[in-house]
Amino acid sequence: MAGVSSAESLLKVPETRKGQVTRERLLTAAEVMFGQRGYQRTRIADIVAEAGISHGLFYRHFADKDAVLNAVLTRLNDRLRHSSGRTSGDDLVPTLEQLQARNILFFREYAEHRLLLRVSREAAALSGKDGFRLKWLGNRQRFVTRTQRWIDLLVANGQISDVGDTASVAEALSALTEQMAYVSVGLAEADPNPDEIETLGRACGLVWHRTLFGIAS
Repeated sequence: MAGVSSAESLLKVPETRKGQVTRERLLTAAEVMFGQRGYQRTRIADIVAEAGISHGLFYRHFADKDAVLNAVLTRLNDRLRHSSGRTSGDDLVPTLEQLQARNILFFREYAEHRLLLRVSREAAALSGKDGFRLKWLGNRQRFVTRTQRWIDLLVANGQISDVGDTASVAEALSALTEQMAYVSVGLAEADPNPDEIETLGRACGLVWHRTLFGIAS
């Protein structure tokens, strides 16, 4: 596996409106094909056939299969970070309901793209020390770091008591949500229904809230 090369995998950014439309069609087609076939079985020929675009146009936008998957996963992880973050209406100290709602939204987004997220783990596992492994770890770390900064702020403001190693607490909470999403949603035989998604989100939100605010001073 070649992995993700430098300069955003040699991504060639289109300058025209027509080029942007073509690139979007390729990204959408790649999402479909990677989700259906997995990383190893997906070919560039599958992506261009799904998009209705020539091989030549593909290579005007992406260097190779890794480059288009890199672009797809970057966009997807941006959406996941947005769905799990605080909104403008949330206080620094959220209510249980706010934390549960935030987790439910994350699980819904995860469920919508669960096959593609499963591919991201497949690609990470196959890439060894380089490429998608580093990208997957980097995306994951952004979630963890955001949580750690929030916990640090809560402690600094005296809104929760000292939890010790905030990095480890942030890692544990992030791993809880991540693993529940991967096992209960990503590896599920069928798409989870809305009730199952809500149950997962409420459970994660409850654990987050009790972990942090059950020890409030």
